[in-house]
Amino acid sequence: MKPYFPMFFDISGMRVLVVGAGNIATRRIEALRKFGPKITVVAPEVSEKVQSFEDVEIINRNFQLQDLDEIEIVIIATGDADFNKAVAEMCRGKKILKNVTSDQSLCDFFFPATVMTDEVVVGISSGGDNHTATKDTRKKIQELLEN
Repeated sequence: MKPYFPMFFDISGMRVLVVGAGNIATRRIEALRKFGPKITVVAPEVSEKVQSFEDVEIINRNFQLQDLDEIEIVIIATGDADFNKAVAEMCRGKKILKNVTSDQSLCDFFFPATVMTDEVVVGISSGGDNHTATKDTRKKIQELLEN
């Protein structure tokens, strides 16, 4: 496993593009919204839940290269692995940070499990290799901080 540097950075106001609007994309959007970026979703079909997010811009159509203009972070979450890889390559060419939900080898960063209180944000990751350990650790930390 390649180790990833744990880093917290301010994404408030950053322009984030989510390509796709299925279940995984929805979870990523929910996680991101807590941190204040400007989120745009581009997908031909968007769930009612994503449509209910008043702070998310929705573009109902297929992804186009110009969707990457002025974008700083991209979450690629479609059901098409070849398409996801193609978008990831476009992001790499434009030096845009990306997370490809279907292929961690294409990711510049992972989404950690998080525990948030008013005073602390804790991120937990197993590098994508052990989701059970990550989930169990998140629960333990949450219980610790609630006491």
